[in-house]
Amino acid sequence: MLANLNGRLARELLDLYGLVMGFLAGGETTTTMIYYNPAGLDCSWSMLWQRNLTHHPQIVWQKSHPCPDLYNRFNSDILVLACLSPGASGELQLRNLATSLRHLMAVPVLVEVMDLDRVAVASEYLSICLHSQLLNVELYFRSHNESLILYSYQAFPHFRLIQRPVAASGQGTKIFPNKLENLQGHRLRVIPDLSPPNSFEYRDASGKLQVAGYLWAFIATYAGSRNASLEMIRPGWGFGHAAASTYMMELTRNGTADFGLTTTLITKRNFNFLHEYTFPILFTSWCTMLPVEKPIPKDDLYGRILCPAAVVLLLALLLLGYLAFAYMQFVRECAWLRILPRLMALILLTTSTAQLLSLLIAPPPSKWIGSFDDLLHSDLRIMGISNEFYDMDEALRAKYAAAFHLVNDPEEIYRLRNHFNSSWAYTIAVIKWHVIDQQQRHFSRPLFRLSRDLCFNDYMPTSFVLAPDSVYYESLKDFSLTALQAGLMEHWIAKSFYDMVAAGKMSIRDYSELVVLKPLSMADLWHTWLIFGAAIAVASGVLLLELTVFYVNVFLDSI
Repeated sequence: MLANLNGRLARELLDLYGLVMGFLAGGETTTTMIYYNPAGLDCSWSMLWQRNLTHHPQIVWQKSHPCPDLYNRFNSDILVLACLSPGASGELQLRNLATSLRHLMAVPVLVEVMDLDRVAVASEYLSICLHSQLLNVELYFRSHNESLILYSYQAFPHFRLIQRPVAASGQGTKIFPNKLENLQGHRLRVIPDLSPPNSFEYRDASGKLQVAGYLWAFIATYAGSRNASLEMIRPGWGFGHAAASTYMMELTRNGTADFGLTTTLITKRNFNFLHEYTFPILFTSWCTMLPVEKPIPKDDLYGRILCPAAVVLLLALLLLGYLAFAYMQFVRECAWLRILPRLMALILLTTSTAQLLSLLIAPPPSKWIGSFDDLLHSDLRIMGISNEFYDMDEALRAKYAAAFHLVNDPEEIYRLRNHFNSSWAYTIAVIKWHVIDQQQRHFSRPLFRLSRDLCFNDYMPTSFVLAPDSVYYESLKDFSLTALQAGLMEHWIAKSFYDMVAAGKMSIRDYSELVVLKPLSMADLWHTWLIFGAAIAVASGVLLLELTVFYVNVFLDSI
């Protein structure tokens, strides 16, 4: 086939073939070759792919109708070589190809048009690609008389046709350059959820309205690394029955926004909409925030100094010691054995005192909640959002539904939780727990604890909303992995608390009750008085028994 072309065009086709081979050789995984030739035309690649690309899986596609479920069969490791007819038929074939690549918009496409080289036609074809979110497209014409030129386009900040002669491509030239490395100041439209610590508004020293939060720091850093700027779209909905992500998806679907900044756990309920969420930016758990259990009363502390088995053992040893000293002469005459009772009394006194002091300093909790069963048998209930309740496991919902108090308004939960109302337990993402934990470090004592034993979802992938089949998906994926490896996500999450304090959204205030040290009262010594009364009663009983035995013997002797 190449013999039918003039020598210059044949060399340029070989140079183009070399660029494609360089692209295939640079991939980390095996790339599947798809040859899209719906009209069965004699393309420039018809001989080369049969002989030289045998190391790659190859698919020849010669049907004109689209295949919209292609993404269910292949991942993004695809290279499409398309051969299109001239005129309106070629445009229809290109639209069918774009429909078939639904959810696979990042795949590279090399298009050969069986027509004369015309800039207007190239601009029309590439405009269709831009409208269809096909970014990595290179196009050339089947022309026998002119130099082979690759046509592509610059999408940002506006459409611009780019022409590259293949003959001018030097060593190291990429056939599919990264078009998202520099967005040329393009404005990314972002709608924040304004739910701290994800994102929140505040006014700076000059009175200008600013946005902060760890999600906003993420997208702002991404935009800065791509030479882009941010345009905030203020949310126009009120908090109600549906989650913020539901409203954001409506705005990204109709093209109003590019990104919706709200954390969304990827669960079975939204699995079919993965193409409308970013690659997971972090992994988090959804657990329960429990009030710290109250300590046991002081009068109960004395019952925890010695266990009943230890008391029985000590009484047995005391009785044996008394009998030994009473009836064994050699025991009474041994000097070191006479010291033993005093030494044991000293050890018992010091250990009991140390145990009592440790209990007074750090009293144990009265009722520890370590499972959903413990929660179910307590008076405490988990306050949660009705919509979130149905994301939980069905078996858990059926068994422990009585442990929940569900509300429709998220603001009610946020208000009680942010003011540390300990009348309820709360559902919380571990991300937001970091902010609560940072705030409690300024308390005299913590009011809540995070229970890893009462989690609903562990290590769930967390994403935020973006436009369907967005051209930013792969670029955001690479940036997310880089940010996670560098520890930036952890830094932004930890910093969000102090950003909220600086913005006046949260105050460093001690919500815990001040513990006032009071002297021991008579009620606190109830067990002491009880033990003392029991000892007096036992001693009195022994005395009465001895007197009874004595007077009985006197009475018997007098008869």
